[in-house]
Amino acid sequence: MHLRPAFVETDLDRIAALIRANNFGLLVTNGPDGMDASHIPFVVERQGDTLVLTGHLAKANRQCALFDGGTALAIFSGPHAYIAPSWYKAQPSVPTWDYSAVHLHGTLERVEDSVAMLAALAEHDPGQFDFSRQPEKYRTAMLAGIVSFRMVASKIEAQWKMSQNRSVEDRQGVIDALRESGQHAVADEIAATLPKE
Repeated sequence: MHLRPAFVETDLDRIAALIRANNFGLLVTNGPDGMDASHIPFVVERQGDTLVLTGHLAKANRQCALFDGGTALAIFSGPHAYIAPSWYKAQPSVPTWDYSAVHLHGTLERVEDSVAMLAALAEHDPGQFDFSRQPEKYRTAMLAGIVSFRMVASKIEAQWKMSQNRSVEDRQGVIDALRESGQHAVADEIAATLPKE
């Protein structure tokens, strides 16, 4: 990720919160047959000064062959929005995009016990799905069809590009325009960059 100093985020709790709120990420690997990517749900936990991801893939996915020490990149996107130049007081200006994004790099480790990872994913289910309550034959067949992994982040890159490089007046113009168009998530993120009164 190209990191611009004005937008870099290093707060691990904030980064983990973005992942939890947008946990359907992208797992990218580079194996013997080239690059692969899978869109999957992740579970994130903080472990000291780093983050740990867990997830699973279908057993037939060739990325599973890398779960014994292969390297990977996990990508997560947070709130984002187009920013029109007309929203700025300062002119001339050009269009841009405000966004938050996180990249985690690490080594993949195979996890033999998928039940705990599935239970963590089920926490998002409004119907309180409980894998352990499914018929044993069904559970066995489901577990046989997936491979779980763990990835301890060796490098974390996070960027919150929320107009911090613009004046307070320009940021307020962007916030007002975004709220008018119903894009409150990005407006809230930009509002958080304003000086406290």
